[in-house]
Amino acid sequence: MLIQEQMKGPRARVLVQHSRPYDYDEKTGLWHRRVLDEQEAWNIVTDAGRRRIHTYLYGAGGQRAGLGSGLNYIALTNDAAAPAAGDTSLASELTNIGAPGLGRALGIVTLPVGAGTQTTVQNVFTFTAAGPQSVQKTALFDDPSTGTMAHEIQFAQRTLFLNDTITVTFTITLS
Repeated sequence: MLIQEQMKGPRARVLVQHSRPYDYDEKTGLWHRRVLDEQEAWNIVTDAGRRRIHTYLYGAGGQRAGLGSGLNYIALTNDAAAPAAGDTSLASELTNIGAPGLGRALGIVTLPVGAGTQTTVQNVFTFTAAGPQSVQKTALFDDPSTGTMAHEIQFAQRTLFLNDTITVTFTITLS
């Protein structure tokens, strides 16, 4: 059965890539990185996110008032609870204070062109603290600190060390 037949409505796929620096190139001033692993996972769309998506796409002027920015802020957590449609926040969301470099960030958005049906939202997070930090869930929001959570995806736990990166790429398909 095709994924389109299994998952109705808006859906997102996230690609999580964990890499670690292994050699510093003095000539370029950059670290060479080795990809440790990567994983693809699929989301659930929260109830609030589904309403917001419909309002963004189809709402009249008055209905869109106060909606702010698009669903393009990526957040991370190490919370192990399974995503649920009724979730309105990302439990134990990581912040730049508690987990430097892993706080909610504005993603780079690539919109579809022509007859395209996919939008991508991506960010590369770099963990900048000495101690290890695990992550295992991500979500998209429409605000840098609060806002509506639309997509919530759990993936296999990764443990990050100093200067490790985790690249999160949401691919949202609306067809």
